[in-house]
Amino acid sequence: MFSLKAIKDTVTLISVLLVICTLISCGGSSVHAPVYNNHLPTKSTSSKVHIVRAGDTLYSIAWQNGKDYRTLAQWNNISWPYTIYKGQKLTLIGSNLKTNDKNKSLKPAKKTLKKQKITKSTSNNYQKRLKLNWQWPINVTSFEKGLVKSGLVLFGETGEQVKASESGKVVYAGSGLKGYGNLIIVKHNEEYLTAYGYNKRVLVSEGSVVKKGEVIAEIGVDNKNRRVLFFEMRRHGKAVSILEYMPVLRK
Repeated sequence: MFSLKAIKDTVTLISVLLVICTLISCGGSSVHAPVYNNHLPTKSTSSKVHIVRAGDTLYSIAWQNGKDYRTLAQWNNISWPYTIYKGQKLTLIGSNLKTNDKNKSLKPAKKTLKKQKITKSTSNNYQKRLKLNWQWPINVTSFEKGLVKSGLVLFGETGEQVKASESGKVVYAGSGLKGYGNLIIVKHNEEYLTAYGYNKRVLVSEGSVVKKGEVIAEIGVDNKNRRVLFFEMRRHGKAVSILEYMPVLRK
């Protein structure tokens, strides 16, 4: 028979071994266990491909990557009304070499035949584009250059209404574009788009047709807690100088 002391020693030894095994197990898991950060956005965009997320539109993807939405649609064989779906892979780079080669082979045969026709057919459309008469979206007291790509940060007042700078169609309304907060993008014609960011409240939805001066949002704050509106204009997907289009501000 085992003595009482021997039994106690055996129990003590087993307890010590269990503690050691537990410590080793915990130590190993702390080193190798993956760490997740729920605040980091899922990577869905590279320099060549964008994977469509919920809430994306072709216009927002084009805006985010500095592309013209029509060019992006052409590269990805997407026809009007530019419907895309979650998980879809969109190429952000076109096959320029093939396109150029085809154009070179076609130009000699068609250049002389269509030159005059193209000039006449586009002259009226060009005149229509010139009729756009922009206005500032808020009562601007001061502004500074934006920190996100381009555009202007316009300083406003608490509760101030944000108005459309020209008539157009709302092609994006959401918060999916990092750095813009609640953002609205309005398409005015085949050339021009304007964007209104940092909104506290968005008062229009995608697909809405808005008139010049119509209220579309309520001014919000930026990451510095300043009462501002981020305002940007693009032509064919490229940012342009807003001051060249807007009325001169009174000092």
